[in-house]
This record gives sequence, structure tokens and C-alpha cells, in this order.
Amino acid sequence: MKLMDRFQHLLEKTLVPFSNKLGQNKIMQSISEGMILTLPVTIGASVFSILANFPVKGISDWFQSTGITHSMNAIVNGSTNILAVFIVFAIAYSYGKRSNANGIVSGFLSLGSFFMLAPQSVGKGKQAINAFAMNSLGSEGIIVAIILAIIIAVFYVKLSHVKKLTIKLPDSVPTMVSQSLEPLIIGIIIFSFVLLVRLIFDFSSYGTLFECINQLIAQPLVHIGGSVPAILFIFILSNVLFLFGIHPAAIQAAIMPVIISMMVSSGPAFQAGKQIPHLERLVVYSFVNNDAAGGTLSLLIFGLFVGKSKRYREFFKISLIPNIFNINEPVIFGLPVVLNPIMFLPFILSSFVSGSVAFLAVKIGFITNYNPMIGLGMPWTLPKVIGSVFTIGWQGPIVWFVNFLLLGILYYPFFKILDKQAVEAEKEQG
Repeated sequence: MKLMDRFQHLLEKTLVPFSNKLGQNKIMQSISEGMILTLPVTIGASVFSILANFPVKGISDWFQSTGITHSMNAIVNGSTNILAVFIVFAIAYSYGKRSNANGIVSGFLSLGSFFMLAPQSVGKGKQAINAFAMNSLGSEGIIVAIILAIIIAVFYVKLSHVKKLTIKLPDSVPTMVSQSLEPLIIGIIIFSFVLLVRLIFDFSSYGTLFECINQLIAQPLVHIGGSVPAILFIFILSNVLFLFGIHPAAIQAAIMPVIISMMVSSGPAFQAGKQIPHLERLVVYSFVNNDAAGGTLSLLIFGLFVGKSKRYREFFKISLIPNIFNINEPVIFGLPVVLNPIMFLPFILSSFVSGSVAFLAVKIGFITNYNPMIGLGMPWTLPKVIGSVFTIGWQGPIVWFVNFLLLGILYYPFFKILDKQAVEAEKEQG
């Protein structure tokens, strides 16, 4: 038996039973299904996200000058940038439906609770206005959305089984009206609970539940240095958070001032034709995610070649183009990577592997310089392999390709387990 086959067999004996047990949990099933339900939003908006941040300057400038970028950004703002809003409803809906309760009511109660707990003012003092901050409805609100969806949905399902709390109307009342009024008392109880939570945080130093979670995640890392181990640690931690549906923007923002400072301070040395002072750290930062978070482009392309299930082959085809441009939400929430124990290990290790290869490339003298001025202005949607040509030179794509192969090998045995499960499920369904 080949070494890779042995490793895959070991994973099947250890990970699959745990994965199956986790997959049978109603809460985990609801979170997974809820994430998948958001796919029309994430994939649909990804096209406009690419165009709004098009990595060719002439085209992006034309979009800007004609106002098209502004209009496309409005599409992104109303979809992926408020993804937490869709997630909170979808997860609560799924849990309610799986519990033989009214999924729509479960979803709306959770959605209402989410908005009630969200920060409702932007700005400070006299300049404050009543408005919801976009980041609270998007990246910073996803973990709150997941937790709140489950808590409110479970609360609703439990209370809906208490007959005294359900308003029963005569059969002559239209079904739509009676179903809307049945959970009236339950809604009052749930929103009273939400009010209590709101009051607790209003009088706390955090101000809101959202700010509490944001500070607990980001604050311990704000003062962390820009060393190579620190960069690797932050991106590995980011991948861990992504596995639980927490967008890592707050974590990565903690290191960005340090990275930008290193790029700016390296500019004079580069312009003078000298080796820049922060070469190792900037190169590691450039490759720590070889493409989108977790190096998932390798997973998609390898999966298209070795996958046998219709489910994953079709899904990978749809997700490939957005992923090339570093838009990863379809894979994170659609595969899904979120709360998928089989994907835990390769997704976490991916940044360590690609960052270590980049560090080694500098240490052995293969990469000798980095253009920090281009690095500062690099559009985030520019494919990493192309960006590496401009910042590093011909060596960049070679390091990228080595990482691409290594990450593909890393993902291979884990993906084969998922693919095997999907093939068996397709056979059972005929």
C-alpha cells in the first residue's frame, strides 16, 4: 500500500467517525446548511467584487471615472459585505425546520434579535448618527450571527412546545394569519431576553456584544510584532477562526500597521538599489496565503483532477474563477470548510507550509529583493501568482508554484475522504 493510501486510511479511521458524529448533531447540521443557503449571495456577488476591484489599472480607472465602480460596490455592500445578516436568518431557519417548528418564524426572530443587539450609531458625540455600521453586519458580525441564530432558534423551539405560550385561533381564521399570531407571546419573551442582553452590554465597558467579541479577538494581538513567527501565528490563527465561521479581518488588521510600516521604511533602500531591511518578513507575508485563505486554489484544481463525485466537481467549477481572484467565501461556506472537521488540519497547516517555503526561499538566497512600493498598492483581487512577478520578479511565480503543489498534496488525502463520502451518497440516491 502506498504511503498516501496508508495516511488516507488512517484519516478514515480517526477523522470520519468523529466527522459523522458531529454531522449528526442538529446544531452542526443547521450551521452547515445555513452557510450553504448563503451561496447564491456569495457566488452571485463575487463577480461584481472582482470587477469593482479589477486588477488591471486601465480598466479599473475607467470603471472609477464612469461611476460604474460605485454602482458595483453597492451590489457587494448589499450582499457579501452584510453576509452576517443572511447567515443569522439561514441558520435559525434551518434549525427551526429541522426541529419541526416554523423555520420562517425562527429565522425572523433571530434576525430581529441580531439587529437589536447590533451597534445602532455611527460616529461619536454630536457627530453620531443613527445607522448600522456595515462591518457589524458583515465580517465583524459573523460569529455573533452564528451564536445568536442557534441560541434564539433553540429558545424559540423550546418555547413553542409550551402550549400556554402559543396563541390558538379558530379554524375560521386564515392559516397565514394564525401562523403569524401563534408565536406572539414567544416573541415578546425572546425580545425581552434580548433587551436584557442589550442592557448588560450598554452599561459595560464594551458598549455592545459585537464590540466585546471584536475586542476579545483582536486586542490581544494589536501589540504583536511583525516577526516571521508572529506573521505565521496570526495567519494560522486566522485560518482557525475561519473554520468556525469567524472572518479573520479583525485579526489580520492587528498586524497590518506593522506590515505597512515595514513596506514604507523599505522604500528608500529599494529605490537606492539595495536589499530592503525587512525582506524575510515581507516575502513571508506575501506568500503566507498562497492565494485565498487556506491556499484553497490548490484544493479546487487538484479536486477537479482527482475528484469523482458530481457534487464536488460541479461546485469546484463554479468556485474556481472567484477563488483565482482571492474571493474565498464560496469555498469557506459552500464546501463547506466551516465546521468541517475533515478540513481542519490541512486548512490550518496551509499558511505554515506556504509561509515556511517563502522564508526558506529568502534564506537560501533564491529571493533577494522585494518591491515594497508595488506591494503597498497591490489590489487584493490580483491573483497572487501575477502579483509575485511585480513585487519579486521571476522567482515569485516559482515559489508560488512550489507552494501550489505542496498545498495540493496536503489537501489530497483529506479531500479524497470527502469525495468518497459524496460518491457513496450519490450512489444511495441513485
